[in-house]
Amino acid sequence: MKKILITLAAVLWLCTQGFAAAQDAPTGKWWRLPRVAKRLNLSQEEKKKLDELFTQSRRNLIRLKSKVEEERFELEDLLEKEFLDESAVMEQFRRLEKARNDLAEGRFRFLLGVRKIIGFERFELLKGIYRHFRQRARQGKTGPRPWRGGP
Repeated sequence: MKKILITLAAVLWLCTQGFAAAQDAPTGKWWRLPRVAKRLNLSQEEKKKLDELFTQSRRNLIRLKSKVEEERFELEDLLEKEFLDESAVMEQFRRLEKARNDLAEGRFRFLLGVRKIIGFERFELLKGIYRHFRQRARQGKTGPRPWRGGP
């Protein structure tokens, strides 16, 4: 029984770490930053479409995050019971993983929407800007933002 609990805890931790590492996309309303919008040559119509996509996506992600938290709570509750029902724990673990997958899919759908709006070339440019920004942030560098003269 102890071995099962340790294994489940390790799997939960690994899933959480992998999920966080998989998020390799800009967050927030980056298209509202004047230098980014200029570098990507975004029109007012594209900004409006991105705003609408963001709002729709954000509402959905809030709902999906809530579902993940609910399923995580239920799993923790089952694991804390004196008598372990292994089949119930595994079923709840599957529900949690499905909720996590749904959340990841929701985030990915936002990226697909962005890609549809700005097209291939500007999407590649955006990825380069973001990579450069992350690299500078990891190095602890401050100063000019990558879109001021970065990639």
